[in-house]
Amino acid sequence: MYFLKKTFSSFFIILVISLYAQVAHSEQADLVLLDLKGKQVKVSDYKGKWVIVNYWATWCPPCAVEIPELNAFHNKHKNKDAVVVGVNIEKGELEYVKEFSADFKISYPILQALDPANSPYGQVRALPTTFILNRKGELVKKIVGAVTMERLENIINAK
Repeated sequence: MYFLKKTFSSFFIILVISLYAQVAHSEQADLVLLDLKGKQVKVSDYKGKWVIVNYWATWCPPCAVEIPELNAFHNKHKNKDAVVVGVNIEKGELEYVKEFSADFKISYPILQALDPANSPYGQVRALPTTFILNRKGELVKKIVGAVTMERLENIINAK
């Protein structure tokens, strides 16, 4: 009898933990940061559209290479089905990031992340890193390295 009580007790604890994990996992992660003007932006505000969350830095050559591709994608899709959100990881470089963004004519919102290691979508170990969220705000793809407009369109059209 003791064995049955112990087994049932262990089963019940595992069941409760499992249910809690499912509820916690089903809640969508959200990224809330300040843009270059100091306005708070939530990625969840774009729910209903595909969201391309691109972590980058001004000193990163592949990041600079992909900016025209991200601009083209954002400009083509922003009023329909997708947006790009850039997340700059440089600390204390706000004025330089503003100048860089203007020089590169970045058309999508740029947010400032003080700690990219705490991304709600996964770790950022290299730049650029791009997270692709579907219309429900669910992470569907992580890309490490530069992206192209064509690759982004292939991903959202395939899902």
